[in-house]
Amino acid sequence: MDSLHLTYDEVVNQIPYRNLIIMQKDKQHEAFGDVVKKISGKELANRRRK
Repeated sequence: MDSLHLTYDEVVNQIPYRNLIIMQKDKQHEAFGDVVKKISGKELANRRRK
């Protein structure tokens, strides 16, 4: 449970086991790749003209 950055008390006493399993499966991963930039239709049309 170290990957979820939880304390021992949270894991043992506060959070139910089922929730811990779900949290472990749903853990966010680092994103990689190019950043997608939103552009308007006019900007897209200007790119095609060039």
